[in-house]
Formats: sequence, structure tokens, C-alpha cells
Amino acid sequence: RNQKQRTTLLKKLNDYWSRKKDRRAATYQSAPLPSGRRKMLLALCLICAAALFFKSGGFSVFAILLEDIDYFKITEIRVEGSSNSAADEIRTASGVKFSESLFSVNEKQITEKVRKESLWVDQVTVARHWPDTLILKVHEFKPYALIALGEEERAQLYYLDNKGNAFVKTAYGMDLDYPVITGLEEAEDLESIPVDLDAPLDLLRLAGSNNPNLPVQSISELHVDKEEGLILYLVEHPFPIFFGDGDIRKKYVRLRKVLEMLYKPRRTGMDIGRVAYIKMDYLKDKVIVGYGESG
Repeated sequence: RNQKQRTTLLKKLNDYWSRKKDRRAATYQSAPLPSGRRKMLLALCLICAAALFFKSGGFSVFAILLEDIDYFKITEIRVEGSSNSAADEIRTASGVKFSESLFSVNEKQITEKVRKESLWVDQVTVARHWPDTLILKVHEFKPYALIALGEEERAQLYYLDNKGNAFVKTAYGMDLDYPVITGLEEAEDLESIPVDLDAPLDLLRLAGSNNPNLPVQSISELHVDKEEGLILYLVEHPFPIFFGDGDIRKKYVRLRKVLEMLYKPRRTGMDIGRVAYIKMDYLKDKVIVGYGESG
């Protein structure tokens, strides 16, 4: 009898624990973590881990370790975009040596070094062609005008870009077919060029639209005068055109109309060959065309 009672009790206990286990499993399965939340939680963990990795200098340490691997040593330095500077000069000026690691290249330092050696270079962009090729993409200044610096007898002509940066002193055989900005006798070198070149550069940009009556190719000189302001000289005609100060765009549009009339003397009775000067700032909204004594 006692044996039968123990067997019955054991069976009841097993049934009890079995039911409890089933209920617990059902509870876990009835409220699973949503799939979207699991992904968000995983992404958050990865972001935190990456932040800790970079904050602790993990990438730098990783890059330093890779620098010693021969597989990433530079075997070729390719120069692209240089038309006025020799590729060999760019390579030498960059300071990058063969057998260096691609991971150790510093773009800012390369640009600074190359610009010191080549005045034509504005910027150098570094590209890596893995595993062993370094590409130096050179962006050169583009001549937009010429600027005369120094006293008239000893004036030197420099190339000027469209942002007002003078970068290379011209020499015999170089292309000088650009408008010349004069009147800056006090500036002896590149470092002393006045910052305010807005008026002549604005006028050149407007003339860049190549209106048939006043294209940029027809401009010979832009003289900056302390008293008269900006004075324009054309290639084919010697008379001065006084722009004065301010309202460059408005005066440019008016000058185009004036030149259009002067270029058609039969219709207007005006002859550009007899013009002695044109004043764009004579009066407000008025232009005066002066004729020589013979006219």
C-alpha cells in the first residue's frame, strides 16, 4: 500500500512540473520581441560599438597596423590634370615616396607642398587605387585676365584668375591675349595686391556673355583710378570709357546700347571714329559721348 501511494504521489508531482513547464514556455512564446524592435536594438548596439571604436582611436590604430603591410606599399604615383606643370615636378613636390603606405598619405600636406613649388596649382585631390597606386588629381588656376604690378617702367604682368588671385608672372612666349588691369602701381608683388578688384572683375564677367557690341575680346585695359574710378579701353579704339564707381551692371548694359548706335553711323548720325571719350557716370541715368575737335 505504501509503495502504491508513493507511486501515485510521484506521478502527481511529475504532472504538476510538466504542466508548469508548458505554461512557462507558452508565456515566452506568446510575447516574442517584435522583429522591427530586434533590428533597431541590433543597429543601436552596432552604432554604439562603432562610436566607441572610433572614439578610442580604433581606426587609427587599425590603419597604423596596415601601414606595415607590403601589399599596400605605393608602387605608382599617377598625376592627372596638369597641363602647365610637369608631372615629374608634381610627384617630387608632393613629398610622397615610393614604398610608403597608401594609408599614410595626407591630402592637405600634399596640396601645401605642391603649391609652394608650382604656382599654377590651386588644389590637389588625392585618390587611392588599391592596393598600391596613388593618383594626384591636379586642379590648376585658369588665366582670366592680366594684372600689372609695380611702377609703369618696371611693371610686371601676372596672370589673374576669376576670383582675383594672381598666381604666375608672365614671360616671353606666354599667352598675353587677355584684358589687362592697371593702376595698381603701389602693389609691388603678389602679397600687396588690393583685395578690392570687384569692379574690373565684375565687368569682365558681364562681358563674358560675349554680346556682339561689347564682347570680352574687345576689352584691352581696365584702369583703376583713385579719382575717376574704373576706366575702360577697347582694343580697336583708343578713347577712354569712364565707368566711375558702382552700378557696373547698369552701366555695362547702357554702354552696349551706346556702342550699338556708334557702330551704325548711317542710322544714328553718330560715328565711333570721331569719339574722344564716353562718360557713363556723367549724370544719373545719363551718358555723355564726347567728340574730338575735328568732329
